[in-house]
Amino acid sequence: MVYFLLVVFGLLSFTSSQISHQYHFINIRKNWTEAQRFCREMYTDLASVNNEDEMNRLFITITDNSYDVYAGLYRGEVFRWHWTLPDSVYNEKTFQNWEKNQPDKNNNEGCAAMDNNGKWFSDSCDTQRQFVCFNATKTYILIEKNKSWREAQEFCRTFHTDLVNVRTSSENQDVKNTAKKDVWIGLFKDPWLWSDQRNSSFRFWNSSQLSNNRRDRDCVTVMVNQTGQWNDVECNTTQPFICHGDLKSQSTTKPATTDTEGGHRSTQPTQILTTGAEQATTDTEGGHRSTQPTQILTTGAEQDNLILVRENLTWTEAVTYCRKHHVDLVSIHSEELQNRAARKAIQASTSHVWLGLRYTCRFNFWFWIKNREAGCYQNWAPGHGPHGYEECGLSGAMESTGGHRWVGRPESERLNFICQICTNAF
Repeated sequence: MVYFLLVVFGLLSFTSSQISHQYHFINIRKNWTEAQRFCREMYTDLASVNNEDEMNRLFITITDNSYDVYAGLYRGEVFRWHWTLPDSVYNEKTFQNWEKNQPDKNNNEGCAAMDNNGKWFSDSCDTQRQFVCFNATKTYILIEKNKSWREAQEFCRTFHTDLVNVRTSSENQDVKNTAKKDVWIGLFKDPWLWSDQRNSSFRFWNSSQLSNNRRDRDCVTVMVNQTGQWNDVECNTTQPFICHGDLKSQSTTKPATTDTEGGHRSTQPTQILTTGAEQATTDTEGGHRSTQPTQILTTGAEQDNLILVRENLTWTEAVTYCRKHHVDLVSIHSEELQNRAARKAIQASTSHVWLGLRYTCRFNFWFWIKNREAGCYQNWAPGHGPHGYEECGLSGAMESTGGHRWVGRPESERLNFICQICTNAF
């Protein structure tokens, strides 16, 4: 769940230090640079990953497997050495035990091994040799099978903890005594960097892509059909992406623009359904998306301040979209505004549409996110709202048909939604 920085009647306040690493799947196709800009504006940055647990949490946020998904890793210009564990720093101040003239600074051989004298040397990661794993109790295990460096790492991560990381002279001696021959250790060299400048050495490459050194593929995607393994792609490819961090409070009004194919901006909605004398393009059959990723419906000559977005997003993604392109998810404080929102909802392709209504389980009440107030006007369905069924993780939605009453829905559901736009009416 995403926790907002809220001040409701002066009672509620959260700080980012209380929030663990949060991932957010953004189901809008952008190139890598546009995705990075979006994440930095709306959250913290494109996603970085420190370990397998975080990788698993990132992967399960992906709810649409139509496209691979951008993460925050990109190719830099300088090759750097890394230990495989995120808490094992490699630099000029840490323990090193290279052979003479090693590592060769003019050679980008990417993996390190230890010889029978305990000295380190760099070699091609594809070389087949034995290796040393370690487990949680820092026990060293010699694996007497010849494998490439990455095959060795996968074996160690599957059956133990990882390839051995050597941080002190004492550890180096213990590994030497365990191996007594040339073995892989958990030190590798690559040019990849994280967008948020995090010093994470975690890598999860798809093995079929490891030999690909094309310099036009400088960005990384999570492969949705390969259990989250990574692939390098051209950065101008348009794909969904993963952000991390808290959703930022958006105080500035966003212009009523949409994303078009290729991630470019347009000052007009992608598709508009109008009523009245002036005709415009109609929606595709069955509410499905056309070649452009966002469909927006409005009435009249856009004289009111509401707009229906026929994109199936979670509640948090809907908040992100409205704040990015318009003002916010709609807040309803009067019968007149309720009626206008209901006229939009009729045209939705989902049974309900998201509203800017949120439940806080900490203080046990519903509030509108735009002004942080509970509001006086209400149109709750029986069994919902302040006197109905409530639990953490609920957000407010309106029925698309019938009485257009409000209900609490799990915020992970994917629904159409209504944004408020900036007009002279406000």
